Amino acid sequence: MKYKVVIFEDNFLMQESLKALLEMNDDITVCGVYDNAKDMLRIYEQSQPDLIISDIDMPDVNGLEGLKNVKDKYPEAKVMIFTVFEENDKVLNAICLGANGYVLKSSTADKITESIFDVINGGSPLTPSIASKILQHFPRHTFTSNNDMESLTAKEKEVLEWLVKSYSYKMIAAELDKSLETIRSQIKKIYKS
Repeated sequence: MKYKVVIFEDNFLMQESLKALLEMNDDITVCGVYDNAKDMLRIYEQSQPDLIISDIDMPDVNGLEGLKNVKDKYPEAKVMIFTVFEENDKVLNAICLGANGYVLKSSTADKITESIFDVINGGSPLTPSIASKILQHFPRHTFTSNNDMESLTAKEKEVLEWLVKSYSYKMIAAELDKSLETIRSQIKKIYKS
């Protein structure tokens, strides 16, 4: 089975290199490349991709607006943010809007490919520097038991700390003697916190 992926990226060279990287994999077909997120919802509805990969900073409509439009109507849609931005507000906005992963363009080709399959298979990949930002964000916020949001558990913080050290999901699972699915589940909970 081939997974369908749609790319939203305004930089032509990045479009071409990302498309080429994906097309090297026999399990992926790129079913569209667009230079802004203006029609992200319509394109999602028409092509029903397994994954949307989106930059943030694009002309007309940016990736965060496109992400919001898609997730408002199709919360199950899988969207991975692929960007140069590491600022806390962009990271946290993307996660709050429902991004399934946040990967920096400076990542290796192997990390990008691994992250794509992680999202398709229900995971929530984070680049180490992004995991670090999320980890720094939580101590400043306190949650009460009356609130629906829960603070991170000790185990979830431990998983984040391994992510910060550039460990893959598989490596974290091995270090903590847990299954890959357990690690994926904990990372999903981190995203929802």
